[in-house]
Amino acid sequence: MDWEDLRAFLAVAKRSNLRQAADMLEVTQPTIARRLKRLEAEIGIPLFERTREGHHLTEAGALLLPDARAVETAALRVEQGALRLSQGLSETVRVEAGEWAAAVIVRGLHLLSSQPKIEFVLSGRSSPKADRSPDLSLHHGLPATGSELTRRVGAINCALYGSPDLLRGQTAPLADTELSALPWLGFVEEQQDYVTMQWLQNFMNGRGPVARMTNTDLMLVGASTGIGAAVLPCFIGDEAPGVTRLSNTIPELRAEYWLKVSPNLAQNPSIRLVSLWIIDCFRSMRTGGEV
Repeated sequence: MDWEDLRAFLAVAKRSNLRQAADMLEVTQPTIARRLKRLEAEIGIPLFERTREGHHLTEAGALLLPDARAVETAALRVEQGALRLSQGLSETVRVEAGEWAAAVIVRGLHLLSSQPKIEFVLSGRSSPKADRSPDLSLHHGLPATGSELTRRVGAINCALYGSPDLLRGQTAPLADTELSALPWLGFVEEQQDYVTMQWLQNFMNGRGPVARMTNTDLMLVGASTGIGAAVLPCFIGDEAPGVTRLSNTIPELRAEYWLKVSPNLAQNPSIRLVSLWIIDCFRSMRTGGEV
C-alpha cells in the first residue's frame, strides 16, 4: 500500500472535496483522484460516496480512517527519528509565530527531543537579536508567493466562550439570536482590522464591546469573570477553567496555518526536524485543531 495514496485518502476525508484536498497536499486534483482510485482498487471496496456536495466516507472508509491516521503519525515520528540519528543537531532554530500558533507549538515542546534547540519569536514583536531573521515562520493563511517554500501545517478552530452564568440555565450552543445579544469582549482600537474583530462587530449588530483587550490571555481572564463573551481558540477555551463554550465553532474564523522557509535552509536536518515537529504539534491538539 502506497503511503501517498493514504495521504490522499486522509486529505479527502478531512476536506470532502478533491480540489481542497489537492491544495492541502500541494498536488493537482487529478493526482488526488488517481491516488484514491488506486487505493480503492487495492482494497477492493469504495471508500467514498461521490455526490454533488462532495466526497463522503462510506462505512468502510470510516473504519479505515483511524488506522490511516495512526500510520500518518507513525510515519512522521519515523522521519523525525531518522533525522535525529543522522547527525548531532546542535543548532538553534528560530521560529516566528503569532499568538495562537505560538501557543500550539509551545504546548508541544514535550514532543521534541533535546536537540535542536528552539527559540521563539512572536510575530510583530521586537527581537533581542534583531540582526537574525527567523529560520521558520508560521503564517495565518497561505503566505504571498515569493522565493520561500511553504507547507500547510494545520488549522485552529475557535468559538465564543464565557462564564457558565451567561447560559442563564440554557444548554449550549446558544442560538445566534441569543449569542448576538450577549455582552462581548473585543480588541483595542489599533486591532480593529483583525478578522476576529470584524466578525464580532458584524455578528453583534454594531454594538460595542464592554471591554477591549490586546491578547487572548486577557480575553480568557475577562471571559471567566462573566463580564462578556470572547472569541477563543478551542484548544485553549475547551480546557480553561471558568469558561464554557457558548457557540459552535465559527467557520469564518477557522485559521489555516502555513510554514515558510527559505529554499537554502529547507534541507537542513535541524530545520526539517523542527518543521515535522510543528506539524506534530498541530496534530496533537486535543480539541479545536485540524491537520
